[in-house]
Amino acid sequence: MGKGFYWKLALQSLKKNRRVYFPFLLSSTGIVIMYYILNALSLSIDQDAMYGGGSVAAVMALGVYVIAVFAVLFLFYTNSFIMKRRKKELGLYNILGMQKWHIAKMIFRETLLTAACAILLGLGLGVLFSKAMFLLLGKILAVELPILFLVPPRAVLNTVWLFFGIFFAIMLYNILQVRLSKPIELLHGGETGEKEPKAHWLLAVLGILLLGGGYYLAVTITSPLDALSFFFVAVILVILGTYLLFITGITALLKLLKKNKGFYYRSNHFTTVSGMLYRMKQNAAGLASICILFTCLLVTVSTTFCLYTGMDDLIRARYPRNIMISAVNANEAAKEGIRTAVEEECEKAGVKPLRVLDRTYRFLTAARKDNRFLMDESFSSTYSVIELFTQEEFVRFSGQDPKLTENEVLLSDPRNTFPQTDSLVLGSTEFRLKKTDYDFSGGELNALIYETYYLVLPDEAAVEKALGTMEGEYEALPRYAYEFDIEGGREEIASLSRTLEERWASGKMGSAVSFEYLSIEDSARSYESFFSLYGGLFFLGMFLGLLFLLGTVLIIYYKQVSEGYEDAKRFSIMQQVGMSHKEVKKSIHSQVLLVFFLPLFTAVLHLIFAFPMLRKILALLNMGNLSLILLSTVGSIVVFTLIYTAIYAVTARTYYKIVSTEEESRQ
Repeated sequence: MGKGFYWKLALQSLKKNRRVYFPFLLSSTGIVIMYYILNALSLSIDQDAMYGGGSVAAVMALGVYVIAVFAVLFLFYTNSFIMKRRKKELGLYNILGMQKWHIAKMIFRETLLTAACAILLGLGLGVLFSKAMFLLLGKILAVELPILFLVPPRAVLNTVWLFFGIFFAIMLYNILQVRLSKPIELLHGGETGEKEPKAHWLLAVLGILLLGGGYYLAVTITSPLDALSFFFVAVILVILGTYLLFITGITALLKLLKKNKGFYYRSNHFTTVSGMLYRMKQNAAGLASICILFTCLLVTVSTTFCLYTGMDDLIRARYPRNIMISAVNANEAAKEGIRTAVEEECEKAGVKPLRVLDRTYRFLTAARKDNRFLMDESFSSTYSVIELFTQEEFVRFSGQDPKLTENEVLLSDPRNTFPQTDSLVLGSTEFRLKKTDYDFSGGELNALIYETYYLVLPDEAAVEKALGTMEGEYEALPRYAYEFDIEGGREEIASLSRTLEERWASGKMGSAVSFEYLSIEDSARSYESFFSLYGGLFFLGMFLGLLFLLGTVLIIYYKQVSEGYEDAKRFSIMQQVGMSHKEVKKSIHSQVLLVFFLPLFTAVLHLIFAFPMLRKILALLNMGNLSLILLSTVGSIVVFTLIYTAIYAVTARTYYKIVSTEEESRQ
């Protein structure tokens, strides 16, 4: 055989199988583009020059690893479709005299050509579009990105090494399949799965239990911290349950229907149930993969879109007031100095402090067990944030006098999480409980993660006594907080905040002033940091959403191709046993619709059950706007359901073209 023989044979084979190789090449190129662009982004951002640059770079780096893992799994999975279609062709080569090592040479050249095209095209288009992606990221973050438009050699090398490694592993796998198969097995390789599948009842029940366990965790967990801790446990349970139910559970259900003679032996039910049995045998894993990918798509896009569009809510939740000043262990001179400085600088700036919070308190965190607050280092789902006030201080800033006796405590419970009881225990000190509706937060709670309580004790001695009975004699130093809003935009807020910082840094507050630590935070200067983090997450979410959509499209396409070749044979057999062409077409069409929309229905069901847990995780990120979360979730379902339907409609044309062509060739 000539030196160029195997190259010609490889090119002819790729051309002849272009219907399956071309989508594989396009999707491989698309994944290379995405991997390179995110890699280039993570390496090109000047983290020191950009406020929040470290967060953006870290988010992009996370995306790089996600795409790398996805590329390995996805390319191996889609390669299995191609090899199934090609086994008959490879078996013919073997029977006609080609040795298996000859076939291996051809597979090597096919894989090399495919890999070279995918990597070169992907890198070329990645470099071409990376500038546009840099600009898009800057637009999303609402900042000028300090990114030099260059081609990072490390990003190029990472891309080349990863994808050549994946294609090399795919080549070895394909060669091993041919090496271990007999010629007759290769000839009939595309027809495997024709035996009626068995119903594995134990696995079906296990699938139901796993899926139910995942759903139970998602619905019953009440703490945001628990939701974050158990999220991946629930995800793994749902993924395993989904695969088991698609592979064994649906088959078991169809077997039950088949045993019901009154239902099964009807013309429409007979063909549908029997046809679905064989379809699930061949397509269960692929359908489960579509379901998982589509669920990931919905979760990723809905949550990141919600975080990005709700940026103002997030910032307001984190900063209930525009400017927040805090001093630890401050004396009266320091408190008066802070008030005076704010009034004077606001007057100079031509603004007035609004919605002022001015108070001294003790801050502590504790685990709540029933009506008792304890210092507990172990993880607790009743982790609580507590602010302790003396009665004198409460009367000063609220104007209310609860007239507490020695063993009484006044409780404000804005989230109604404290149990209905007449007493409260702090450490080992028990108090008779009185409650108040006074709004300590000033209308906004910024601690969305934990239970929040405000306690008023009779005097400083009662506070010290209660803290002294906490484990380890818990020390909570007095904190003075002065928080306020001003009318104006971010520039005015940031300018006033900087002026106050400069005033205190210059030591103009006087020699009598004493405090251990003083800090000032404002919503304006944190705006870029928030946009860097959540805007980066939104960009990554859209990127990964596109990746998951690409995977869904390709799996659906290959399923339509596989279904087309299989159903062409069924058309012929069903017509030979007496069914009309119209009845056959109707039967197969209903089966295809059911098979391809089952993953969509299941994905939406997964998202519905995941919603309570996702909402709690979003609460960790200060996103508590339920209407926005619902709108993002429902909007994602509607939009991507329409896209899914459009994908099905387009790929169905390929299916019917194959069926029609194969049917005509048999006549």
